[in-house]
Amino acid sequence: MKFKHFLVIVLGFLSIVSFGQNPVSGYVNLDHPEVWEQKVHLSKVDINNKTEVHHSEIIASALLNKDGFFAFDKELFAIKNNVYKLHINPLSSVEKKIISNTIKNYKLFILSKRDRIFFKKGSTLFTDYTTNNKADIEWQKLKKFEAKYDIQSNNFDPKQYLLETRGYVKDSLHILLVKLISIKKLDDQQLLETDIKANPKYYLNLLDELKSSDLDPKTYQYLESKLAFMTQQITDRKYTISLWTNGVAIVVILALFFVIVRYRKNSKSDSNIPLSKQEIAIKELIVSGKTNKEIANELFISLSTVKTHITNIYSKLNINNRQELLLRK
Repeated sequence: MKFKHFLVIVLGFLSIVSFGQNPVSGYVNLDHPEVWEQKVHLSKVDINNKTEVHHSEIIASALLNKDGFFAFDKELFAIKNNVYKLHINPLSSVEKKIISNTIKNYKLFILSKRDRIFFKKGSTLFTDYTTNNKADIEWQKLKKFEAKYDIQSNNFDPKQYLLETRGYVKDSLHILLVKLISIKKLDDQQLLETDIKANPKYYLNLLDELKSSDLDPKTYQYLESKLAFMTQQITDRKYTISLWTNGVAIVVILALFFVIVRYRKNSKSDSNIPLSKQEIAIKELIVSGKTNKEIANELFISLSTVKTHITNIYSKLNINNRQELLLRK
């Protein structure tokens, strides 16, 4: 009896040690083992590429036992969270072509070497799993949210989808890596540029937050590049608009200047009042070469009166001096 108790304790201890050394473990459920390789591959995923189709370099492989069990050592994983992929390959290219259209032969998850994930037995290759990684748990919630929308449907409304997705990311996601994954999904669906144009301030603030975090800059490189390109486009567009605005303003100013000059010219023309008999007489005497004093003596008026008449003549004829008067005789 004591021996049995001792054996249970030893086995429990060994399982704890084994589980601690193997943060990724569990079962692959093979209905037809003869079709598949008898090993599971582990890859680190670069989220700058399409996460659902990206095939990164394999970092490790684990053999399956007769029950389909596998495990990976914790030394394969980084201290920080990363996206990883488990996948199993069919044995032949023909089977690979058939299976690729019917069976999902991979599983994506987020993990660090401080966390654990365990794949349960089930009816599909990689069934549900349990994990204590907070980022992965948040990612699963995001996947459930995204599953409500059928991107391929004719009734799909991109504007409403972007509005609700942005609200969900802002209010429900707290882990930057998961936010990046959700934004990358928008980029994969060619909706990110539209959302950046509508909300540039939000994305620029998010980029600042990412830069101040401990995330590897490579993980948000795609967003930084996209924002740099979009910001330059916006700047170029504003510059072009500014040029057009300034050009239109110059044209308007020139047009107004032309109108004002024409108006003044017409006003001067319209303001020509006929000369009085006395002014006509004085004008003719000026044209004949008479001085102001001679004109005063000839017309029997004072010199100041002559000067006053001459000022009125100049005003009515829109001239400034005797020379202009002589040219207009």
